[in-house]
Amino acid sequence: MAATPGTPGARPNYGNVPVIASGVIAGFVAITTAVVSTGGATNTFRWELGLAAGCIAFIVCLLTFLLMILAAKPNPDSMGRGSGVNRRFGAVPGAQDKDTEDPETPGKGRPPR
Repeated sequence: MAATPGTPGARPNYGNVPVIASGVIAGFVAITTAVVSTGGATNTFRWELGLAAGCIAFIVCLLTFLLMILAAKPNPDSMGRGSGVNRRFGAVPGAQDKDTEDPETPGKGRPPR
């Protein structure tokens, strides 16, 4: 069962974005290859080379996008919060922490509403 959004270990849902992006890149490669490989207006249009280059580009792009999706690991929630005196890079020592996990807690960050 897939994890729901907001739960630890949940991955974003990319839908058909990798397929569409790969198709757009493959179309560009196919048209460019067919036009460039023709070699002038007097020669025949080389659609076979364009089709072959487009198919190769589609497969390579799709595999690359899917590999990046599989290799992605979301950062844990505790990332960016220190446990020492300076909780963040560039924080002024002795200043009140304005970005707490529970902003409704009095004395820690913003006053309650």
